[in-house]
Amino acid sequence: MIQLFQMDFPTEETKLHVCFRDQDRLDEIRRNAAENRTLPKIMDVYGEMVFPDGPSDRPYTVSSIVLSADGKMAFSDHPAGPVIAKNNYLDPSGALADFWVLNAIRAYSDGIILGARTLQEEEHNTSHIFDSDLVEQRVAVLGRTPHPVNIVVSFDATDIPLDHKIFRVDPSEGLPVAIATSPRGLEYLTDALQRPHVVVDDRDSPTAEDLQYLRRASDTLPILVTGTADKPDSDDLMALLRSSGMGQLLIESPSYTSHLINRGQLDEFFINYSMVYAGGSITPGIGFPQSHLMHPHAKLLTLATHSSSFVFTRQELHYDIDRQDDLSQLDY
Repeated sequence: MIQLFQMDFPTEETKLHVCFRDQDRLDEIRRNAAENRTLPKIMDVYGEMVFPDGPSDRPYTVSSIVLSADGKMAFSDHPAGPVIAKNNYLDPSGALADFWVLNAIRAYSDGIILGARTLQEEEHNTSHIFDSDLVEQRVAVLGRTPHPVNIVVSFDATDIPLDHKIFRVDPSEGLPVAIATSPRGLEYLTDALQRPHVVVDDRDSPTAEDLQYLRRASDTLPILVTGTADKPDSDDLMALLRSSGMGQLLIESPSYTSHLINRGQLDEFFINYSMVYAGGSITPGIGFPQSHLMHPHAKLLTLATHSSSFVFTRQELHYDIDRQDDLSQLDY
């Protein structure tokens, strides 16, 4: 069994300089949020961080990513996303601050969506909270389990590396793990898994046993089954997670983030910019091109910097914006 790695995030190294806050909107969020407390360390490093309540049919969805100055999420010769931040040689502490912001969002999340490709490319990846201060404050202030549920999503589960570290963490570490897939994926996992599992497939009324496995780390692996054949249904998955008590979901899969944006179901996007130039074609949303007449918009909630080599944004997404006149014929 594997123990979870913890690391230090000194406040003096990670502290961000907030340049802009949409205070009116943030105040509105705080007034209407059931949970409106900011964890003490987050207040010291970032300032107030409160999230709205999710809708009745799905959790409130948040994504986080670090991009290069030219909008790439990885180098072509090294596709692991964290390298964009880590290889910013002008501000090494900025990479630590970028990773800390991800941990701060994890501290508020009930579940985290991970893609099978992420596990393939990052063999040591586990989406737990690395900052022990945030773990303690999450438990003491918010009354939650030490870590959010890690949910690995896949069409048919055949691309999930089942020997990955994430499936070998000691349950005493408090990291619940689940797989979300299709009926065909369940067929594959039934034969391929070398551990006990339980099937959760009722979007309307998860049983007490289902909730136990989704909320607490265990040797028994929950498999969340939706859709038909080899096509999971993301709406059903979101409804299942919401009915199981998950109010906030962090999306750490770039492709799933793009999928939710395309469906108008991503609520916020924390985009951090490491001021390096990567070039190449590894960019978010490449498989979901938008129309110039109808496309999502974002409003900044906060804008912060770390040194002069990292920019941190918190963006609220807006959909179904009334389009203006067609500008395609303008001569410029």
